[in-house]
Amino acid sequence: MKKNNQTWVRLGKNLTTLIVVTALAIFFYVYKPQKPVEYVASDTLINQPAQTVSTTAHLPDTIVDPNTATVDELMRIGMSQKQASQCVNYRTKGGVFKKKEDLKKLYSIHETDYARIEQRIEICSPKSVVKRQPEQFFKPSQEQKTKSIPHRVNLNTCDTNDLKQLPQIGSFRAKKIVETRDHLGGFYTIDQLRTIYSLDSATISSIAPYLVIDTSSIQKININTATFKELNAHPLVSYEQTKKIFNYKRIVGTINSPNELQNNNILTAEEYAILRFYLKTID
Repeated sequence: MKKNNQTWVRLGKNLTTLIVVTALAIFFYVYKPQKPVEYVASDTLINQPAQTVSTTAHLPDTIVDPNTATVDELMRIGMSQKQASQCVNYRTKGGVFKKKEDLKKLYSIHETDYARIEQRIEICSPKSVVKRQPEQFFKPSQEQKTKSIPHRVNLNTCDTNDLKQLPQIGSFRAKKIVETRDHLGGFYTIDQLRTIYSLDSATISSIAPYLVIDTSSIQKININTATFKELNAHPLVSYEQTKKIFNYKRIVGTINSPNELQNNNILTAEEYAILRFYLKTID
């Protein structure tokens, strides 16, 4: 009997040992330590060419000559619309890019912009580039005068479709003209087109024969009813001018005519010559 008990004890110990060993084996198998993940510093990643994000990867492999490229072609190599337009405007004024670095002379193209597009620029021999005079380049032909422009365009009532009939005026320029007109309330002279950066003198000269200005269409501000903020918001009325007009109103109560502002030295003769087109005293 005693011998049997000892046998069972040994079996029990062996069984316990087996269970423990099995459990440990399972534990180490399931929870086997993984190899530590090595994190690479961000600057290391940046220095690896294969992982570097290229700022020009989305651009097509296009090489252009800034002496002949259109705005669209220049934008395809990475120029902004403003930069491309300025490049073309420079050419139309008779300018020639004799070397790549000449692009940096344009105020809108900075060193970083030039570095980004430099590899996509190729200058042909300057001798093969004809330097065109602005008036020759933009002067419309007789055919353009008779076919393209069936009627004169009123700057203060026209829309973009009317403007696009004019020589050298596409959708972008037409939109800028209308936006500027609406911002001012209307044009009183063609010379105001010179404030639009995308229109150079040569272009304005070429379209001037087809333009008329009806100043009666200008949206005027009633200086007797407008608030200080409303009057000062007009792009041609300065803060000092607004302050002088409102101080004068406090004294007289009602302004009977805009020319009172000149007669009483509220506005100078030069200031009144412009603002008389945009101010009124009755509705």
